[in-house]
Amino acid sequence: MSSSTQPLTVIAKLLDLSERRVQQLSREGVIPKATRGQYELIGSVRGYVRYLRDQAVKAQAGAPDYAVERARFIRARADLAEMEAQEKRGSVIAAGDVEDAWIAVLTLLKTRLLALPDQLAPLAFAQPNVGDTRNLIRRSMREVLDDLAEPDIDFETKDEPAGIADPEADGRDSSGRPETTAGDDDQRLGGSEPAAEL
Repeated sequence: MSSSTQPLTVIAKLLDLSERRVQQLSREGVIPKATRGQYELIGSVRGYVRYLRDQAVKAQAGAPDYAVERARFIRARADLAEMEAQEKRGSVIAAGDVEDAWIAVLTLLKTRLLALPDQLAPLAFAQPNVGDTRNLIRRSMREVLDDLAEPDIDFETKDEPAGIADPEADGRDSSGRPETTAGDDDQRLGGSEPAAEL
């Protein structure tokens, strides 16, 4: 029975460890504790082999699996190619293009709404009563909103941001009539000639 237990020096040489490491593993419960300075030979070898196996499993669990990572890479490339094909077919729109289009729509809305007071002031002054003035303002606002309901958005150009055809860019309103601009007529609140309706 004496051959089944060995001193610390023999166990350390057998496991290729320092004596201190063997004692540490014994305290951690990896190797059975020594009895009177003697370590159980088979228990020590089994405990240390089990410990090494567990360490290998833990290390492998944290390491990336090549086959899984390659499949993920291939799937990502295929998804990217599919998105590019859909964009070329016109079934999807790039998020940047949508953002540019919304910015253009909102900029045009802001420009058109800020221009309304200059356009409407002379016309409102010429209206005979409040009801006609209200109808004039509503009609003008509806024209602006109707123009914006069907904007001409250009997604074809990749180098330039998406834009909207602005009917006011050439100095005309959406109906093709010249815009009313603020001028001397605005100063004549009590003048002899009221501004004519366009």
